[in-house]
Amino acid sequence: MKWEDICLRCGLCCHEKVIKDDLLIFLEDVCEYHDSRTGLCKVYPERFAKCSRCQKVTPLKAMFSPYLPPTCGYVLWARRHHIRFASMREMVLSE
Repeated sequence: MKWEDICLRCGLCCHEKVIKDDLLIFLEDVCEYHDSRTGLCKVYPERFAKCSRCQKVTPLKAMFSPYLPPTCGYVLWARRHHIRFASMREMVLSE
C-alpha cells in the first residue's frame, strides 16, 4: 500500500481550521478546488502544484499535527500503530 492510499479523500483538509481549547473548528472557508458536491479535490493529483494551501501529510504530521480531524485516514493509521501523539480534539463545523 502506498502512503497516499491511506487518505480517505474526505475533503476536511480543504477547509480552513482553527484550534480553540479542545475544539478543532472547521470554517466555511474552503479551498477553491474542493468539490462541495462530491467532497473531493478537483485537482487531487496536481494539488501541491496548483494550491499553495495544500500540504502533504507525512508520517510525522500524522503523528503530531493537531489540525488533522480524528476521522482522517492518516490519523487512524497513526492510532492503529500506537504512534498518534497529538491531543484529542472534538471536531465541529463553524456556523
